[in-house]
Amino acid sequence: MIVMSTSRRPTTLETLAARYLNERRGKAAYRGAPPAGQAAAKILKPLSLKFGPGTNRLAEHWSEIVGDRLAGWSAPDAIRSGTLYIIAKGPAGTLIEADAPRILERLRTLSGPSAPTRLRVKQGNPSKTVAGSHTVTDREVKKDMSEGVEIDPDARLSSALKRFERANERRERGE
Repeated sequence: MIVMSTSRRPTTLETLAARYLNERRGKAAYRGAPPAGQAAAKILKPLSLKFGPGTNRLAEHWSEIVGDRLAGWSAPDAIRSGTLYIIAKGPAGTLIEADAPRILERLRTLSGPSAPTRLRVKQGNPSKTVAGSHTVTDREVKKDMSEGVEIDPDARLSSALKRFERANERRERGE
């Protein structure tokens, strides 16, 4: 029951409802959680300064560290207890070991005092994880997909041989 005094002017139902809601309003909504990336950056930045870069960062700058020629034949694999493990294709491992002092100096320039102090080279097929290397491969794959829909048997054979040749070239490059 609503009692209205004579000294007040009559109010409408909407204003009474608004006054009621304002007097009995609940707590304000909680602010959303902070972005996880900011929290992770606050933790990881001091750790990366203390312990040095990871292999992903080294892979981004790998051609600057070892040179373009050796970067095509090798890739950083892991960093464990001050040793950088490198996967190299064939005899490139001996070239990397011969260039070890220069490579370690460039690593110190990039990473500071927390850089690896030794290199270990394993033979294998290095995986290319650098962002730019995938664009060429993706274009070649799309090109391969667009071919092969020919109706003429000679054209189909020709396009299949071209695809085979490109696949061999990619395998030889280590992609």
